[in-house]
Amino acid sequence: MKKLLLFLTAAFLLSSCATIFTGSNRSVLFESNPSGAKIYVNGIEKGKTPSQIKVTADDRVDFKLEGFSERVVVMDSKFNLVAILNGFSLIGWGVDAISGSLQRVDTKYVKVDLEKANPNKQTAKYLEKGKVRDVKINTSERTIVTTIILN
Repeated sequence: MKKLLLFLTAAFLLSSCATIFTGSNRSVLFESNPSGAKIYVNGIEKGKTPSQIKVTADDRVDFKLEGFSERVVVMDSKFNLVAILNGFSLIGWGVDAISGSLQRVDTKYVKVDLEKANPNKQTAKYLEKGKVRDVKINTSERTIVTTIILN
C-alpha cells in the first residue's frame, strides 16, 4: 500500500511539467517608434509603449497612436520542451494541453515602427482616376453620397 501511494504521489508531482515550471504565458517587452502607443492584447488595452506585458501563444497585439496607422503583431510560438518531462504520463500531457502550456511564446522583444496616417490616401487614388460628379449630403440620416466618374 505504501509503495502504491508513493508511486501515485510521484506520478502526480511529475505530471503537467510545462504547466508547473513555465506556464503558458511569457513576459514580452513591447516598444514602438514613436513611443507612447497604446497596446491592446486581444482587444483589451494593456498599457503604453514601452511596456513589459505577459502574452500567450497566438495573441493578437495591436499598437495604436493618434495620427499614425495601426500596427498588428500576432505572437509566434514554439513547442515547450519542458513538456517532455511528462514522459509517458497521459495526465501530464492532457493538463499541459488544456492549460495551453504545450506551446510557448518564442519572442522576448517586439518593436514596431508606426507610419504617419494618411486618411486621404484612398480618396486621392480614386480622384486621380476620375472626376467627382455629384455630392449629396443628407443631414437627417447623417450620410454623404459621392459619385465619382472614373476615366
